[in-house]
Amino acid sequence: MDYRQFLQKPDELLCLPYFEGKSVCDDKLTYRLRETLQPGWYQFRKSGRYLSVAEPIEPKLASWKLPRVRGYVVHGRLFGNDFQGRLFGLPTGQDLAKFTPVSARRWFDGHLLYETEEFETEVEVKVRETYEEERSIEAIKAVTPALAHAFLLECTQRELAREVERRAREEAELQEQAIELARSQQTLEGRISLALSHTGAELISWRRAGQQQVVVRYRLVGSRFECVIDARTLQILDAGICLSGADEALNLSSLPSAVREAVQSGRLHVLRQV
Repeated sequence: MDYRQFLQKPDELLCLPYFEGKSVCDDKLTYRLRETLQPGWYQFRKSGRYLSVAEPIEPKLASWKLPRVRGYVVHGRLFGNDFQGRLFGLPTGQDLAKFTPVSARRWFDGHLLYETEEFETEVEVKVRETYEEERSIEAIKAVTPALAHAFLLECTQRELAREVERRAREEAELQEQAIELARSQQTLEGRISLALSHTGAELISWRRAGQQQVVVRYRLVGSRFECVIDARTLQILDAGICLSGADEALNLSSLPSAVREAVQSGRLHVLRQV
C-alpha cells in the first residue's frame, strides 16, 4: 500500500458536500471541521488536522462515481422500497409535486444527495389523484412499497395538519369567549349574571332602584325569585325570602344556596312576589 496518498499536501483544496456535524468525507478519508455549516457543497482547504472552508460552490455530484437510488420525497426524506433517509440538496424555491419519483446518489458515508426528478408513470398520476380525492389506493395496480409508504405518510400528515388547524380554531374561540366574559364582567349585568351562575341560578332581568340599589329577578329550581342588592358590592339588601333578618350576611353568589336549602327543607317563605 502506498501511504503517500494519505499525506497532506500544503494548501490542497477539496470539493466536498457537507451534511451535518463537524466532519466531511470523501472516498478515502474523513476530515474534521472546526465548526458546523449549512448543508451544501463547499471548497475546503486543508489546514493541519482540520479542513477550513474556502467558499461555497455549486454541486459537483457528477464528478463522483456514486450508487444511484430511487424513491419518493416526503417532507425532506427519501423513501425507497427498502430504505429511507434525509435527502440533502433538494431544489430551493420550489416544491416537488407529491409522489414524483426522484433519483439520488448515496455518498460514501451513507448520506443521500438529490440528483433529479424521474419520469412519472400512470401509477404515480393515479395515486396523486386518489390522494386529492381522499380515496384508498387498494384498487391501483403496480403500487410499489415505496409509493404506498409515501401515500400513507402524506395522508397522515394531512390529517395531523387538519387536527392542528382544528385545535387552533378551538383555542381562538376559547380566547374570544374569555375576552367576551372579561368584558361582560366589567358591566353590572355581567357581574350579576356571573354571581348567580356560581350556584346554578339564571338571571331573568334587573333594574336600578336608586343610585346604589338594583332589583334582580332570577330563576332557581324551577321558580322565580326577586331580591334587592347593592350595585357596587352585590351584597343582599333584601333577600325576598324570610332569612330572620340575616339578609345582609349574604351576597348574590350565596343567596341562591340559601333559597335552595329553604326549598328543600320546606321552610321557604317568599316576601317579594314575582
